[in-house]
Amino acid sequence: MLKPINWIAAVILCLVAVGAPAEELRAVYFGNSFLENSVPWFHPTLAASAGKQLKVHTALGPGWQIWMHVDAMRRNPEGHPRKLLTSGQWNAVVIQHFGTHPGLKNNVRKSVFLNQQFDEPRDVSDLASASEIIDLLLASAKNPDEVYVFIYNSWPGIPGADELNKRIQAETEKSLQAAGKSREEILKQLKERKPTPEEMDPLVRAFRYADHWLGRYEWNPEVPWMSKNAHSRDYVSQLMEELRAKYPQLAKTGRLRLIPNGEVFLALDQKARAGQLPGLDNIGRFYTDGGHVRCGLPRYTLAATCYTVIFGEHPGKLDATIYNNKDNYRNDRLPQPGYVHWPDLGELIEITPERKKLVDDTVWEVVRENPYTGARPVPRQ
Repeated sequence: MLKPINWIAAVILCLVAVGAPAEELRAVYFGNSFLENSVPWFHPTLAASAGKQLKVHTALGPGWQIWMHVDAMRRNPEGHPRKLLTSGQWNAVVIQHFGTHPGLKNNVRKSVFLNQQFDEPRDVSDLASASEIIDLLLASAKNPDEVYVFIYNSWPGIPGADELNKRIQAETEKSLQAAGKSREEILKQLKERKPTPEEMDPLVRAFRYADHWLGRYEWNPEVPWMSKNAHSRDYVSQLMEELRAKYPQLAKTGRLRLIPNGEVFLALDQKARAGQLPGLDNIGRFYTDGGHVRCGLPRYTLAATCYTVIFGEHPGKLDATIYNNKDNYRNDRLPQPGYVHWPDLGELIEITPERKKLVDDTVWEVVRENPYTGARPVPRQ
């Protein structure tokens, strides 16, 4: 068990020699659909609206854990992600932590899933896997002192959503079979069927985000997928402490940073419950299916948090227009090649001026105060 986090010491460390953002950031993104939910292919456009230069390449897979990206690069050293990391042309990585199954650290295994066998035992934990990606970038960088590492924080799901989705899928399949639909048509419609806001409403009303985000991380080595609160403050704080210890120079210079989506969601949940977020009564309204988030305001929130951590600036100057039109998310309309899973978008939550200001200010408050973002806290007036 790790020692309790010393937040005061962490803040002091964060204040020492904080590195300035790169003039032009060239980042490779590693993650799954939770990172896709921020719509990385919009990030350069969003950054450009505030006068920043950001180049993005994505390595994303459905449900992928960090070790899967590492395994893919080991099996295919000539593949695009590894070649990018070792080219010396990219100076940053954005890595989404996973948590539940691979665990925080010291999870050495010969296999993970039945169809995934290794030649020799391997540590598949988030710490070991993220470190392998970081090491590849540092070893190949033209100037290691200009390398940035951003850990993209996942958020807790809504309890009961999996069961709701399974019930909806079963009922939909039965209905389509009764209508005489072909197997191909049934599978296509099942893939696209997501709960409606009305179907999600009972679960959203009962959702207490803070209970899950503030819960204690509990690793279950016997049944890893039954570990508790892997998407929590406790988990990501422990991960960041481990990474700080392993990469002290990155930490000391403010180039190892957390993108604290979970903390932003907590702050927005508190404000929504206080009636300060127009039209939304709790952060559960952001969710499409209990995990993925809806298009519009929720996805802009994730992107604004990325921007604020990457460039160290208040996101108020950002033009959110690209996030505010659902047609922009179509794969044939993305600013650069990418893939957005259309059913996950749900119904758009409009980005109004009032909502944007509250989100922007909240993101800035959280990023400024969090000890792992690399930001320089500003004294309260």
